[in-house]
This record gives sequence, structure tokens and C-alpha cells, in this order.
Amino acid sequence: MHHVKINNLTLKLIEKIINSKELYKAEIHKLGNGSTVLNMSNASWEGGKLVGEICMGGLGTVDFSWYDLDGHYIPSVNVYTSEPIIACMASQLAGWNVKLKKEVEKDGEMKKKVVFQSLGSGPARSKAKAEKLFEEIDYTDDSDCAVIVFETSKMPNEEVMEIIASKCGVDTKSTYAVYAPTACLTGSIQVAARIVETGIHKLHEIHFPLDVLKDGFGTTTIAPIAKDDLGAMGRTNDSISAAGMTYYTIEVEKENEPELFDLLKKAPANTSPSYGEPFLETFKKANYDFYAIDPGLFAPAQYTVTNIKTGKSITVGELNHNLLKQSYKIN
Repeated sequence: MHHVKINNLTLKLIEKIINSKELYKAEIHKLGNGSTVLNMSNASWEGGKLVGEICMGGLGTVDFSWYDLDGHYIPSVNVYTSEPIIACMASQLAGWNVKLKKEVEKDGEMKKKVVFQSLGSGPARSKAKAEKLFEEIDYTDDSDCAVIVFETSKMPNEEVMEIIASKCGVDTKSTYAVYAPTACLTGSIQVAARIVETGIHKLHEIHFPLDVLKDGFGTTTIAPIAKDDLGAMGRTNDSISAAGMTYYTIEVEKENEPELFDLLKKAPANTSPSYGEPFLETFKKANYDFYAIDPGLFAPAQYTVTNIKTGKSITVGELNHNLLKQSYKIN
């Protein structure tokens, strides 16, 4: 699949939204420099699903299901891909910090002010390769377009789109951005749709060899929409760490299996010293400083891995319904 051009592949999903914008409740903006911006802040369920698939570079599928949270009926996603490294690490991971600064006058001095900043997801990352991670990923995208996804309520302007086009080496007329805040239906869906990616990212952090991964499948709840982005960030994180279930197939020789199965025990969210309360409470106690929170917390609740060489499987981690009900404010 290394010959697949994920930006070109994803463009088909972008065009699907544009051609049926009323169905997906999308707002389409054509900017002066020819770039296109899709506002998915008020998108439909199907629109949110497509944003999740756009993040995965068109190499993943997002389906809707439901989850029984101790008698409470909660919508959920099933996410799957047979190209987990390209779909998740080279595309879906929110790893590109896109920032636009402008000079403004303050107290008689010209100073630079950040006027737009957001972490970028999606296949444009595989063209820009602005992150150190791409030194480890054996994938190059020769697409003639670039598609990026921003989790923000602020619309990217022409200058932001020019940054994307320049870094990706494409014309601005072939540059597309999708955006929506966390506190909306699309936000809840697209973060839940990161369940497989979040699991792989944690595996990468504990030095699990990613090249043995063959397929990924994940399920988690779609967080009830919160009143603001801070609350939504808490709930969407808790969906993954308290109810997120992942399943991966790996291919390793029998003699290497025990070591990897043992390493996997370090992966679930409950192995983190920051685990135990709803994320928003943890964040408050850390004085809203992300760096004061153990990064190991950002992981699925549960992993199941099957080695297709031996047929053996292991499951590690646990679900935490009490934590999730606290987070969702469910009685």
C-alpha cells in the first residue's frame, strides 16, 4: 500500500462532502487564494463520520454502534484499518503544530502575536513531514493536493492555507482544510474515531515495534457534547481511557511473543500514575498544564492482541464505567 497517495484518496471524501454539503450540514468556503475550507462545526452524524475517515487518510472506516454504560444507552464508534501505520501514524495523529504569527504594535513596539494555532491531523502531514516521527515512518505521499484537519472553532485564513500549501509543496488551489471544535457532534465523533491511533501511539511510546502490526480495530463511546471545549476535551479523553477497547493483529515469531506480550502490559491507560479521575479533574489539579500530566494516560482502556503466527492472544487493561459516568455527568 506504500504506492497509495493518501491525499488524493482523501480528496474523494472532501469532494463527497462538497457535492452534498446540505446532507452533511457542511459550510464550504472558497478563499481568495483558491484554497478550500470546510466548516464541519454543525455537521450531521454522517458528516462527523467522514471527518474521522478523512483524518485516517481514506485508509480507515468509521461505523456507528452503541455502548451499554450500566444501562445508559450511549452511541459509539467501531473503527478499523488494515494499514494502521499509514492511516494512524502518518495521517490521523494530531502531530503538526500549525502556527501563524503576525506583527502587532504594543506599547510603541512591534511584537509578534499568534493569530492562529492548532494541531493538524490528516494526510497533509505525510507531505509536510514537519515532525520527527516521519524519520521512522517509511512512507512518502506523491499526491498533488493536501488535506488537513484542525480541531478548532477558528477558521483558518488564506495565510494559514498558504503555510499548508508551502510545507506540502502543492498549489494553494489544491489545498483543503476541515475544521470543527471539540464541543460539537463532529468533535465527539472524530476524537472517538482516534481509538486505534491512540492505541498505536501509546505502543510507540513504550517502544513496542510497530512494524509487526498488521490490522487494527477499536471501539469506544462518543462523548455527550459538553458546554465548552475544555469540558469536551475532558469527556473525549475519558471515552478512550475509560471505555476504549482496541484489537490488533501482529506477526512475530514464537520466540519473540512472550517479550512483546509482556511489554504490552505497560500500554493501557490504567498503568499511568495520572489515572483514576475524570481527565478534567486531573487537568485542574495539574494547574491546566499538560506537561504536568503523565503522557501515558493518553491510551485506550483495554488492548487485545493476537499473534497470527501462533494464534495466541492476550488482553490487558480494564474498563472503568464509574469514571466515565462521572465524566459524562450521568446519574
